[in-house]
Amino acid sequence: MLNEYEAKGAFLFNFVRFIEWPVNAFADSSSPLIIGVVGDDSSSAVIERVVNGKIANGRRLVVKRFSDFKSLTSCHIVFVRSSDRDKIRQTLTAAGPAALTVGENEGFAKWGGIVNFTIVGGKLGLEINQRSAERAGLKISAKLLSLARVIKD
Repeated sequence: MLNEYEAKGAFLFNFVRFIEWPVNAFADSSSPLIIGVVGDDSSSAVIERVVNGKIANGRRLVVKRFSDFKSLTSCHIVFVRSSDRDKIRQTLTAAGPAALTVGENEGFAKWGGIVNFTIVGGKLGLEINQRSAERAGLKISAKLLSLARVIKD
């Protein structure tokens, strides 16, 4: 049985298979996909262990950990830990263009984040703000959308 952060790491890995980034989001076809985790603690290490170095859609996944939004550099996926709840808006701004922003706080998708993890009845669920994804130039597959509750901001 996966723990919560192993499951979230598996979701982050699988998002790569169901989301299309703009061509200019990568330097070239062999560039890695960078996953930034904001809010560095032991749970961040679990995500790094689950995802780092794996291949998805022909790209190697690289996890970078950031202590806070101020140290955030360019990433394709930015996972905002619940420990950074009071800095969500600043983190969303710092994530930059074409970043899939993923959070785990109630209201994250309504505040402009793209994907939010929820736990309902002990099961991990998803909320997706499709408008935020469109603003970032990301295309989310209908298959992934069908697994989520779609949120409007």
